[in-house]
This record gives sequence, structure tokens and C-alpha cells, in this order.
Amino acid sequence: MLRFSFLQREGTPFAIDVARAYLMGVNDQSVAGRITHSNGVVECHPPNGRAAALTLECETKEMGRLAIPTCLLEQREEPYSLTLELARHRIKQFIAKCEDWQIWDHPAASEALAQWNEARLHFTAAMTTQDSAQADALSCKALVAGLKASERLAVAHAQILMHRRYGKKPASTLVLGVRIETRVKPAAVAETIAAFDMINIPLRWSEIERTPGVFDFSTVETWIDWAATNGRTVLAGPIVDLRPGAMPAWVEAKRGEFSALREGVWKFSQAAGKALAGRVGMWDVAAGLNDNAWWPLSVDEMVEIARRSTVGVRQARKDVPTLIEIVEPFGQDVASHTGAITPRALVDALANDGIHLDCLLLQLVMGEATSGRVARDLLQVSALLDSYIPFRKPVFVEIGAPSASVGAASGFWRAPWSEKSQAIWASRLFSIAMSKPHVEMVLWHRLVDGESTQPPYGVIDRAKKVKATLPTLLSVRKALRTPIGPWHPPETALRKEGKPS
Repeated sequence: MLRFSFLQREGTPFAIDVARAYLMGVNDQSVAGRITHSNGVVECHPPNGRAAALTLECETKEMGRLAIPTCLLEQREEPYSLTLELARHRIKQFIAKCEDWQIWDHPAASEALAQWNEARLHFTAAMTTQDSAQADALSCKALVAGLKASERLAVAHAQILMHRRYGKKPASTLVLGVRIETRVKPAAVAETIAAFDMINIPLRWSEIERTPGVFDFSTVETWIDWAATNGRTVLAGPIVDLRPGAMPAWVEAKRGEFSALREGVWKFSQAAGKALAGRVGMWDVAAGLNDNAWWPLSVDEMVEIARRSTVGVRQARKDVPTLIEIVEPFGQDVASHTGAITPRALVDALANDGIHLDCLLLQLVMGEATSGRVARDLLQVSALLDSYIPFRKPVFVEIGAPSASVGAASGFWRAPWSEKSQAIWASRLFSIAMSKPHVEMVLWHRLVDGESTQPPYGVIDRAKKVKATLPTLLSVRKALRTPIGPWHPPETALRKEGKPS
């Protein structure tokens, strides 16, 4: 058993929530285990007596409500101090990324290092004091300072890589995309959609094949025709989406019957390829194959569905690139879904079976009260993107955050979600993603806000009013249209412009 003590006092600028907490083992892989919270004690029951780490949502006044992990800890009866262990991991992760990025001596990281040193001093004081209340207060300070330091480090590293990557040459012409909703007509959002380089057009199987064997692509073709007329590249899909409501009712009625899914996917993917291949720039062949959240599959079945979808859409035209969509890249629910595998394990399985994918799409959507969309800090996001470098494949990153709070349980970054915080978050994520040498494009999660019951992820609201996020994204994209030159310390840059430092 792992036990954590947590001293919740009135006025404490720190709160926890275990509703979406989960346990991790080695390599940050989630493991099964029961987690409870009562009377200031969090109890965790990992399997087999092995060391484990706890990730849970923590809310602080300055940094927001974020999912934060502890280090791997040995099981024991004596409780660990929760805030101390959260701070310990943050300080340790900062050191690890400094080593990975070789950024210790870079002037861009000086502020981050100073903040980290503050966290370290608070942590040391918490370790040495005999007063438990004081130790808890110091641990909270260490955690907040560590979060600030790690976010500054992630931003500094992104700045360095951006200048290294685009210092002498501009980015490609395909940098910024958006996922549209086929219920919205192109004419209603023509001015806004024209600002993007690529559009992701969903292919909702449930809407296209309402009757077995009868395929109606009319709503999709309206958007594809608009894209062709206006010179925009189309990413179509996902072809297979294993979430409730995405498949026809007659397929859902046979949930768990693999042969029905396999044959349905084959016919639908062939029909999509035949109808659309000549006008589609890239296929999204599947989303959520690995998580077994609703339709359980074995690894062999996951591979087979990916193969059928890929081969099916390429029957009409073999030169159209394909990608697979990773819906929950942190893999926090893998242990709670029977037969699920980690996203990276899925990519390995597909490669080992000879299924060629030209690209990977990682979905980083935050601010919703589901385990896969809890808010994360910038260093966790940057580290996750780094973990896909070994696959040696281009990566698209889909990002999204709401422009208004949808409840405390949805989490938030820095301040409760608003148009302003959405725009700032979008700028940070766009820059961090595009600084990575393997990331080719960023897509925004939604063009227009959905129904009032849904989080407002759009860059325009339901009245078609543009939010601050759109010009923010466009300004980052514009900056990458020309070489940005070498990196200079802020003081040097000011002197070069003839301004006082």
C-alpha cells in the first residue's frame, strides 16, 4: 500500500482531487490500483507490491488545476507527505530535462534555473524542519516554485529550438490547421476558415452509412469542394472512431463482435477512398484504437482494423499519405480498460506488422471533466512530445482548450478558462509544438463552438464572433513565414534595435 498524508487547513492555497487520479509504474505507464481519499489521507493499492507513482489533480492559486505526478515510491505503511513528494518529482523532472536538453548553461534558462533554485531551497527546508505544519507549507511553496520553473524551462527550450529550426529558413506553408464540423456550412465561416493552411474534415461513419451498404458523402463533399476551390489541403477522417455514436447503429448493436467491425470498416474505408481520394491530401485512418474504452480489441485486432482502414482508403489512390490519431497520448486510462495498450505500444505494434503510416497525430485537448482531458503543465507536454522522437515519424499535434470554464472538475491552466487564458495557452502550446524538429503541423481542435452543453473550444463562437485565440495563432504562424534569425538574449536584442536596456 502507498499512503499519502495531506494537511488541508483553512486558507491553504492548495487543494487536491482524486476523482481522476491514477497510478503509474516504470516508464510512466499507468497501472491498475484502487485510490481513496479520506480524513487527509490518500490510500493507493498498486498491484504486486511494486513501486508506483500517483498522479492526481492539484489546484494552486498561481498555477491552476493541473494533473501532477509524484516520483516512483516504494510501498509502505507509513504515509508519505503528498505535497513533499509532488515537489520532489517536479524538482527531479526539471533536472532530468535540463540534462536531456543540455540547457544548464544557456542564458535563456537563467530565470528558470533561479526559480528552480528557490524550489530546491523550500524543499530542503521542508525536509529538515520538525514542524509538520511548516513542512507542509514549505512543500507547497516548493511545488509552486517548481511548476513555475519547469514551465519557464519549457518556454525557454522552445525559444532556443525555434531559432535553431527557423533561424535561416522559414517553416513550410502547411503549419496551422483546424478541425471543422460538417454541420457548419463553409459560406458561414469562409473568412475565418481561409486563415488556416489545412482543414481536418471528420468522416462520421454513423452519418455517412445510415443504411448498410448505402454511403452518403454529401455533407463531407461540400467542405471538400470548398477546400479544392480555395486551395486548402484536406485531412479526412478518422475513418474508424471507436467511441459511442461514431459508428452506425447497426454496427454498434454488435459491439464486441470483431467480424462485424472488421467487415464494416473494410467496406466503409473502400467507399471513402473511392468517393474522396482524388481530393483528399491525407487520411486519418483511425482514432482511439488502443484504449478499449468502449469497444474492446486485442492487440492483433487493433492491428487488423488499422490495416483494413489503411488499405481500404488507398485502393483508389495509393499515393495519399496516412496517419493514425492518438486520442489520449498520456495513456492514463490504459490500466483501467481491459486489454488496452499504451499509445506508443500501438505505434510499435503497427510498425512491427508492416503497416506503413506517414505521420502520427497527437491530440492534446485540455479543460474537460474527463480523465483524458485534464489540464497539464507545459513541461509535461514538452516531455510527451519528446517521447515520440524515437519513432522517426513526422507528428501533427492537435491542441484545444475552452474559452470559458465548464466546472471546477475540468481543470485549468494558470487561471480559470476564459478567452484570454485560452489565447495565451494556445500561443504557448503552438510554439512548444512547432519548436520540436519532428512536429510538422499544429491543428486547433475546433473551428466553431458546439452546443451550449459542450466546452467552447472554437476559435469563433456560435454567433461567429472571432475570439482572441485566432489572431494569436495567426501571429505565431506569420512569424514562421520568414526566417526568425539566431537567438539573442533579451538585452542584446534590445540593444540591436537601438532601444535602452
